[in-house]
Amino acid sequence: MRSHRAGHGVARRANAILLLDDGKSCQAIAEFLYLDDDTIRGWYKTYREAGWDALSVDGWKGGQSRMTSAQETELCAWLDGRFCRSTVEIRAHILKEFGVEYSHSGCLKLLARLGFEYRKPQRSSPCFLRRTASRVHRHVRAPAQRAWRG
Repeated sequence: MRSHRAGHGVARRANAILLLDDGKSCQAIAEFLYLDDDTIRGWYKTYREAGWDALSVDGWKGGQSRMTSAQETELCAWLDGRFCRSTVEIRAHILKEFGVEYSHSGCLKLLARLGFEYRKPQRSSPCFLRRTASRVHRHVRAPAQRAWRG
């Protein structure tokens, strides 16, 4: 997936240079590609100074993690020991223990990078949830009782 995006970016830059060569203005190309005209000018400057090879290098490396690797390891150990129903609990733990605040989407990306999978719970009717909760509650209160009368 990353290589596809990188290839797409190279194609956009190449098309912009070709459109400039056809006599289109930076502003017209930028409007067509939904970019800023300064971006087109920067691509053209890179092309003029270093050629196609320099234009094909994206240079994007991603953001740096806001947590240290030791903190991430500690978070992994904490997550391995529990079942979290939402990112709210995880985000609160990260803020309390490490002083780092994450948004919901940022937390999902962090979890994915650390090898965890988050699945949004499916919505069910309140009636179903009450029945399920009551069955679990009865099972926990009376483990010897095997027959369910639900």
